[in-house]
Amino acid sequence: MRVVQSKFRTDHAYPGREEQYAEILAEAISILETRQIPYLAAGSMASVTWGRPGPMGDIDLMIDPRSAKPLLKAFDEAGFETDQTFPQWLFKARKNGITVDLIFEMAGPLYLEPHMLERGSMVEVFGTRVRLISPEDYVLSQALALKEDTAVYWFNALGVIGRQDIDWDYLADMAQRGPRMILSMLLLGQAQDLPIPDSVIRRIFLSTFLGMS
Repeated sequence: MRVVQSKFRTDHAYPGREEQYAEILAEAISILETRQIPYLAAGSMASVTWGRPGPMGDIDLMIDPRSAKPLLKAFDEAGFETDQTFPQWLFKARKNGITVDLIFEMAGPLYLEPHMLERGSMVEVFGTRVRLISPEDYVLSQALALKEDTAVYWFNALGVIGRQDIDWDYLADMAQRGPRMILSMLLLGQAQDLPIPDSVIRRIFLSTFLGMS
């Protein structure tokens, strides 16, 4: 797992609360690692690290569905306020005004898989080493989560594409999770002059509409 550097600020979701954010992040990661629960940080941590500079939001942690309820109990025992916000995909834990999102199903659907863990990176955030989702898996998660009120997700993904050396073969393989959404987003990126290869567009198109690999 490679190690990368990231810079964050908390002035959007948690203005002026960097110290509290750092404490809760450290405690949340300790809870997972003490129990040897696999995870990847996603959300704004990934957006800021791989894409555009910007504010930090909640602490988004992608976990295995089988870990969700035991982990929520562990947060409860650690003094967090917890609730099964959306039992099919998201639990929340809150402490000192900071929210930790425990995400066990993303749009697609996407789940935490071994190959995602292998492709992750280690990033230091406010003094805590955090396992971070790969640029490609973050792009995929944002592409598939588009709704009327989440159009910014595509622009988050395109911001990563414009700043990272993307593994296009991997992304094209993973596009089978939602090929029309991903193809549409990539075409938008090309229209904005981002370095998206024609070969990737062609590969996804042929596989989706003509059954050709």
